[in-house]
Amino acid sequence: MPNTYYTVLVRLITGLLLCHFAYADEAVYLRSAEPCLVDAYTAPGAEIMPEKLKCGEKASVLERKDNFARIQLNNEKIVWVTVANTTPSVPAELEVQRLTKYQEQIEAELASLKQQVTQLSETSRKLINTLIEAEAAKKK
Repeated sequence: MPNTYYTVLVRLITGLLLCHFAYADEAVYLRSAEPCLVDAYTAPGAEIMPEKLKCGEKASVLERKDNFARIQLNNEKIVWVTVANTTPSVPAELEVQRLTKYQEQIEAELASLKQQVTQLSETSRKLINTLIEAEAAKKK
């Protein structure tokens, strides 16, 4: 009987630890309605902290309690926010910014490639003309 007790206890502790680590690996992004500032709390249901968090910030979920999540921001700060102010997906605004930046990089690379094609075409044209002139000189 004591062996069963310890087995159950070990399984319970293991489950709790796995649950804790599962939350710690969960990444979320902050979101809210305009003006895109998120309220932070020192504890679930406590008064709102004066400092607001910015939408789009990435955070790791450390714990969930009722409608609140304790999160750790990239700057190592730990606060509580409402679960409604978190999302597992990148907010649309950030995705648009990322895609716009990527588009600018691709356009710059395309412009560079076009310039290289123009230079190679010019070099190729000069080589062809040189070959034609060399063949014409041989025939004379």
